[in-house]
Amino acid sequence: MRSRLLPAFAFLCLALPAIAGTRTEEKSLPMKSGGTISVTTRNSPIRVEGWDRDEVAVTATIEDREGHPVRWELREQDGKVEVEAIFPKVLPGFSFGHGPSCAFTLKVPRKVVGDFATTNDTIAAGGFGGTLAFHTSNDKVELENLDGAVSVHTTNDTIVARHLKASLTGSTTNDTIRLEDVQGGLDLSTTNGDVIASGLNGWNQGITLRTTNGDMHISLGSAGGEVTARTSRHESVRVERHPVDLLASDGGETRFRVPGSSQAILLTTTNGTITIR
Repeated sequence: MRSRLLPAFAFLCLALPAIAGTRTEEKSLPMKSGGTISVTTRNSPIRVEGWDRDEVAVTATIEDREGHPVRWELREQDGKVEVEAIFPKVLPGFSFGHGPSCAFTLKVPRKVVGDFATTNDTIAAGGFGGTLAFHTSNDKVELENLDGAVSVHTTNDTIVARHLKASLTGSTTNDTIRLEDVQGGLDLSTTNGDVIASGLNGWNQGITLRTTNGDMHISLGSAGGEVTARTSRHESVRVERHPVDLLASDGGETRFRVPGSSQAILLTTTNGTITIR
């Protein structure tokens, strides 16, 4: 049996393409503040930073195999800057080991309309603003020092947002949402994970935070309004914020008013506790 299997395995090894290794490439294009940009890759991280230039600069770090190169393009089309990784077609027998990747590190103007998308890897962004969307799966998104209107979506990992003068919407699954000093309106959800937030405001746009099978630890900061805290666990809402005007409390739901705003603040979980400070 062994004498038959070894030649077949050896043939398979010979058929696999040689690893070309890692290389770095750089490109740039003029781009005025307020312009539109989209970035697309897969199985690779994206990192975006703002700078004080009317220019977008991109560094691509590529891992691929000899004979099956990863390409990428930086182009301007219909007034929009596009950054796209172009991967070789997956051939039978080439799914072993680490696949090809094309990681992007970008410098962009301080204000953009941006869409940044990858899969199965991280996104990190900071130091700029505008109307911004971030999409990945199965990995973390970290946002810091952004302003404007931001949306973020991932799965099976955390969303972390710090020092945002922005509204923030989005979702993840099976992990934690962590917010620190996020000043705008919020609409975020997760499943099977905690929500930990401090230093909120809401800008009178409203705050909605949801989870299932997780706890919530919310420090409202300067956020005022009418708070509804709801959980499926009886008497599992703890209000440690003072002063408040208690409106109702019936075990699984507590409503109270915090002076300073008329916005609605909704905090919900199942099978978890809610602590509000």
